Amino acid sequence: MVYDSWEWKRELREKKKEILRYNTKENFDHHFDSTYFKVERALLYSATIIRILIESQKLSDDIDQYKINVSKNEPIKHIDRLHRWLDEDEYNWDNTAHEKVYGKNVCNWLIHSYVFRFQFDDNCVVSGFFVSSDYDRNKALYTISLADWINFVDSVITDDVVELVATFDDKRSDYIYRIKKRGKRRVLKP
Repeated sequence: MVYDSWEWKRELREKKKEILRYNTKENFDHHFDSTYFKVERALLYSATIIRILIESQKLSDDIDQYKINVSKNEPIKHIDRLHRWLDEDEYNWDNTAHEKVYGKNVCNWLIHSYVFRFQFDDNCVVSGFFVSSDYDRNKALYTISLADWINFVDSVITDDVVELVATFDDKRSDYIYRIKKRGKRRVLKP
């Protein structure tokens, strides 16, 4: 459990800046492998930071309930180490489902990714990413837009729990947070 969320949110802000700074046509044209790595690293670290904050109960109920739009395609081949490259014959690209999923689920998919690839737009910059965890690699491939991910990251960065209601659970022998209200922290000035 982390002590305070402020430094983690500052680090998350830096990861967001890295994604935006490196995700340019010029960077991909001149140093594709290095740029891919830098954007990939920042994205995966951002998911890890968010999950740490969620598991440490440092974010509000709004973040716990935050949903992201995803597209979903089912595999038509068994996805294994030799078949996870998003080839045309590996997924049913003609039957795409659209749904909303919890942001924390996307974090888990990224952290436990078995399939992870970027989606590029016509300008050769990352517009989204494909992900499937080790658990659901043979059930679904999810596509998330980078803009939706950045919006989620921004919500986490600006999240502040200003009211907390906890009750003691005898079975767990621990306190359970019932309400974590989002708001703006009032700072007393000297």
